[in-house]
Amino acid sequence: MSTAGGPRVSKNERRDAAREKAREQRLRQQRRERRNRIVLQAGIGVVVLAIVAIVAVVLVNSIRPPGPGPKNMADNGIVITKGLVAERTPALAAGAKPTQRAPESGKVAIRTYEDFGCPVCGQFEQTNSAYIKGLVQGGQATLEIYPVSILDRSFQGTQYSTRAANAAAAVANYSPDAFYAFHTLLYAHQPEEGSTGLTDDQLIGYAKQAKVTNLGAITDAIRNHRYFSWVDAATKRFLTANFPGTNVHTESDIDKLLGNPNAGIGTPMIFVDGKYYTGSVSNAAQFRSFVLSAGAAFTPTPTPTASAGATPSSTPTPTPTKK
Repeated sequence: MSTAGGPRVSKNERRDAAREKAREQRLRQQRRERRNRIVLQAGIGVVVLAIVAIVAVVLVNSIRPPGPGPKNMADNGIVITKGLVAERTPALAAGAKPTQRAPESGKVAIRTYEDFGCPVCGQFEQTNSAYIKGLVQGGQATLEIYPVSILDRSFQGTQYSTRAANAAAAVANYSPDAFYAFHTLLYAHQPEEGSTGLTDDQLIGYAKQAKVTNLGAITDAIRNHRYFSWVDAATKRFLTANFPGTNVHTESDIDKLLGNPNAGIGTPMIFVDGKYYTGSVSNAAQFRSFVLSAGAAFTPTPTPTASAGATPSSTPTPTPTKK
């Protein structure tokens, strides 16, 4: 018989047709599997390349050979004097140990160890910078600023604290008399913890706004991370908690002075004539009183109008930002 008037399909023909259909399905499946393998391999390749790039950056930063430090920071800090100009020193040689310079006779020596990403450092700057600036401009005090980096972890992997300290070192090296203005701008535009921090372009922009000289050299140093090794070494020295010429030489000294057995080291660390300031960073009157009683006699500078609304002395001391 025939089907619908057509020729009868034999059993062999039906078997051959089924085999052909199965063959085509196998080919289609093989093609799909081959495409999937290619896509998977390509994806793995991208991931591997990304991992290699990240590891390379980490290795470059971690094994970067130590180079000389910035000029004018031979003891890891830069001293700002009357007129807001910086004292000059040669660069610290690679691997050399910094030696704390002697304070200037007849002037209050204020030393601050700061992380530009530290919000407590920002509070101290906002509360006390006008007073300190007045003392320095009046020739009654010097201010020595030590940039360190302990808060990279708080800026989404961008190494903001290290990059900001590197930028400050670049300004100290190439345009030291603009350092104070640059320092002020970094705190005026301090990024929040948990953000990505300021970009290198923004750091360069603030250097320009601070009216640095040698902007080209500073730009190169910021982009090329020239002083990363120096920042790392300066931070490691800071974390030993040994501050020559002060009443702090170990972490236990800090714990005793703060009355907290677990206080540890953090930023800011503020010294006045070698004495560690343990008061509130946001209490202007308390800090002024500490300066006046720290051991150097001078005529007090009138209180800046901006600090009239300072936090009362009952305000608790903010916990220093810790490593």
